[in-house]
Amino acid sequence: MTETVDIALEAVTAEDFAPFGALIEEPSAPPVFRNPGLRSWRFPYEASAATDLMVIRYDHRPMTFAKLERHSNVTQCFIPLDAMSWVMVVAAPGGSDEDPAPECIHAFLIGGAQGILLWKDTWHAFNRFPAAPPGASFALLTGADTQAELEERMVGGAPPTLTHVVDYAERSALSFRIVDPQGLLTAAG
Repeated sequence: MTETVDIALEAVTAEDFAPFGALIEEPSAPPVFRNPGLRSWRFPYEASAATDLMVIRYDHRPMTFAKLERHSNVTQCFIPLDAMSWVMVVAAPGGSDEDPAPECIHAFLIGGAQGILLWKDTWHAFNRFPAAPPGASFALLTGADTQAELEERMVGGAPPTLTHVVDYAERSALSFRIVDPQGLLTAAG
């Protein structure tokens, strides 16, 4: 029998998200480049090899999960294309073999005008959870080697070495459900 652990949805702030990555939004810091009619800021994206720019579609579905993954050689960026609020599940980066304790897993409500950059080795759920049907599309920046390895695994290839996965249902008979005691999803809708 699988036990379900509830994870309370949190409103995101740059400070609260900082252990896991950075919010991609217009910073309050001075821009690194100016020209008439434009300003630009740099974010700390890192990849050990070529980068893939992909579009990824997440269907609206129940906010439940049992697996987390982390990528050891790339930061990843998720940038919403549909201006819809969405939920990102994360746990602190881990370079050891220890899996995140259930009480250390966070679910953040991200605004539709905000993207995120995950630090290397930040644990995250496989899915992003769009706040409403039918779902949402995102631009994804990721390492080409990491993506190729994951695609190879989907067709029966070797287990990935650049991505680490923990399956709580298999390992500990646990699953997770995101709950919204503050009504953040209603307010975002």
